[in-house]
Amino acid sequence: MAKTEDGGSLRKLSEHENLVVGTTSGALEQVVLQPMLYWKNARQQGLAFTLNPKLLYRGTFASASNLGVVTGLQCVSSGSFQKLIVGDAPKMTTSQEIGCGFLGGLASAPVCCILELIMIQQQRFGGSLPSAVQRIFQNHGPFMLMRGFSCTASREGLFTAGYLGLVPAAQSACREHGVSPWLGNCAGSIGGGLFVAAVTQPLDTAKTCMQGDLEKRRYGSVLQTLRALRSEYGSFMALYKGYSWRAANLVADFFILDWLVQTLSPVMFPARFA
Repeated sequence: MAKTEDGGSLRKLSEHENLVVGTTSGALEQVVLQPMLYWKNARQQGLAFTLNPKLLYRGTFASASNLGVVTGLQCVSSGSFQKLIVGDAPKMTTSQEIGCGFLGGLASAPVCCILELIMIQQQRFGGSLPSAVQRIFQNHGPFMLMRGFSCTASREGLFTAGYLGLVPAAQSACREHGVSPWLGNCAGSIGGGLFVAAVTQPLDTAKTCMQGDLEKRRYGSVLQTLRALRSEYGSFMALYKGYSWRAANLVADFFILDWLVQTLSPVMFPARFA
């Protein structure tokens, strides 16, 4: 079974160091890719395409906070699971690293669900972050912040398994065959991004529609939402609305996040890599 070299950066850092590196990487990455996220969400909800930067960057603070905090939590959780499962072993198997990434993604799901719902509400109705939260509390109650949680948990588990598991595994395979790790980063990002996007797209579409329709006028539970989308558009392919934007987003996500985590870790905490 393939083994990843040294278990990556996560096991070399403490929990708070992983949090700092992950939060910084996630926030920087999301600012760059915010337009893609808007286009994906707009396509899934049937909203018009736009190049207006005032709309494209609406909800950026919530979005960057979301990915920054969630990426930090995913790095902390995945690193903790790596230390728990592998201990002081010099190397990790590919399945161990992917599995730890999946568990780390699950652990981040509650925070991700709340922040992403607020971002989608801002994208749809505008307003500041506090006003969006206030509107949700007043009109729907605090428990509505967890709407779409099951979809979010499944999606984040697979997403984290991709960028903290598949990409490092591809890099390790390239090293073992004398090929540049950059090629592994590209191969893992493209292959992993397209695969994860295809598997999780129906859940992501349902989650986006549910979180954009807190009144439940069109979309109820997960199954009701999936049925409604299929009925409304006459095809199962309705669940893949926005797939091209999301697939491109995930490929870029995997590439940029892996590069940022691997680059920032030794820069921010050089003593750990001496």
